[in-house]
Amino acid sequence: MSPSRPFYQSVITMGLSPISVDKYAEFAARQFSLGRKKLASDVVPAVYRRFSGVTSCLQRIMNVLFFTTPTGEACTVDMIDDAINYLLDLYTEHYQTLVGQMSEKQRGVFMAIATEKRVKSISSGQFVRKYHLASPSSVISAVRGLIEKDFITQENGEYFVYDQFFQLWLERQK
Repeated sequence: MSPSRPFYQSVITMGLSPISVDKYAEFAARQFSLGRKKLASDVVPAVYRRFSGVTSCLQRIMNVLFFTTPTGEACTVDMIDDAINYLLDLYTEHYQTLVGQMSEKQRGVFMAIATEKRVKSISSGQFVRKYHLASPSSVISAVRGLIEKDFITQENGEYFVYDQFFQLWLERQK
């Protein structure tokens, strides 16, 4: 680690891999046990799959599940959707504000990407026509702004909504 680079930047650039589902399940079960609560063995794998192992998403859901599970009771897989809906309700005002901060062109491209979930050919004529976007060049311009604001990201040549909860919130709005 470079002495001039903050620790968090060094960690980010190291490309750390996600925590394994087994390690996360072990950690979560221990935390529930310390809180005198039980955690069904299928909860963590279900949340892990649903959010592709993204640690921040797992932590948010598991925190809600922990706090909504009464002492002495068990957290079960059927509680996951309620936890997700709780968070989506909690973030509604924030997500509405974010959508309002986008230019009209950015909003159109953002909604098109959210609808598709993952887009490879972002400036293809087919994509532009399907979503009634202005032009391939305006899509590229909008994408640059959306990436700068961390609304979308690109991975392996695909564009998608960066915040998985934002994606779920958008799906819920339809």
